[in-house]
Amino acid sequence: MTGKSRAGGRSEWTLWRALEEWRAKKRELEPMFAAAGLGDEQETLANRAMVDLKRAPPTPPLVSGDTQRDIEEARRYREAYYRHFDESLYKIEALLRLPWVPEMEPLAEAIRGEIATLREWMTEHPGSRPDFGRLEALVQHYVKLDHPELPLPEGLLEGRRRALMDIAGYPLLVQHALKDPFNEAVPPLTSDAFRTEFDARVQTYLDTAWLHSKVVTHWYATLALDAALARKKRDSTDRARLASLLRRRWPTLSVLLPGFEQADQLWYLVLSGLTFFALFAEWWIPAGLLVVWLSASIGAHRREKKEMEARQAYLSTQVATMKRMRDRFVSGVTQPDKLAFQLRQIDEGGEYVDDILYRLLNLHTYDTEE
Repeated sequence: MTGKSRAGGRSEWTLWRALEEWRAKKRELEPMFAAAGLGDEQETLANRAMVDLKRAPPTPPLVSGDTQRDIEEARRYREAYYRHFDESLYKIEALLRLPWVPEMEPLAEAIRGEIATLREWMTEHPGSRPDFGRLEALVQHYVKLDHPELPLPEGLLEGRRRALMDIAGYPLLVQHALKDPFNEAVPPLTSDAFRTEFDARVQTYLDTAWLHSKVVTHWYATLALDAALARKKRDSTDRARLASLLRRRWPTLSVLLPGFEQADQLWYLVLSGLTFFALFAEWWIPAGLLVVWLSASIGAHRREKKEMEARQAYLSTQVATMKRMRDRFVSGVTQPDKLAFQLRQIDEGGEYVDDILYRLLNLHTYDTEE
């Protein structure tokens, strides 16, 4: 195994441990683990029910000689006998109500049918022990996912467990990477590469119904807000981007060659040199035009500087507003539908918030207080 593979293994183990810790804290994550065949309670419930089915039933009452009393005691005995096994059958029904691998639903229906048959048999044969052999076999196949007539597609569970890591665990991976400045597991939040990667993960999440969970949706929505906030912070301090947002710019070399540093200094140094040369050469008309151009440039640059400062102040205010919106959403104060409305107000052009975030916020139905 190469060093890269070993590092990947450690990373996977760390991410899986983080998912397990969240699973222990948030029971809402249980269905997606169960869909991958990783249920916690199924085997325990099945074993308890099987043990209960093997328990000795109530002892028949002794005959007292009093006909009325013997009839009453026999009736109570039959009811107790029925309840004795029905409690175990109820535990099996509770097992079937737990989330599990969806492909096992036909087997769950077969188990429910067998339970109905057994109850009917016990009603028709009061005080007689039914044969639970078929039920026990079906329950074991249900828990172990190995029924011969319902084989799971090869690699199904492995694929779902990988999806748990790659899709459900992606926000946790990003959160972990952001804490370490030397971690290169994900691109920077402000990069186009991260935006593309994030949109692809969210789209896969939206298309994978068994992964849908309010907890994971909240993770993705929070990450989308963090990325939008990071881009807005960057833009509020990036003078080149602020300049590019100006409607009308005074023509300079930096406008024509935005990637050329010190372009304006070189440009005005050349113009100043030409102006002094024209003055010393007594070329009054070219010199006058150059002086007017330089004077107008000074005024234009001052105007552009004021516009950029105003734009920067506006973006800084929006950064603070978005930060408050993000914090209120993370703490649960703001519901997703209200957050979507607020985001549309603050980002009307859709420059920082993608449509995919609104699809995330509309994925679930939330209870709102009047």
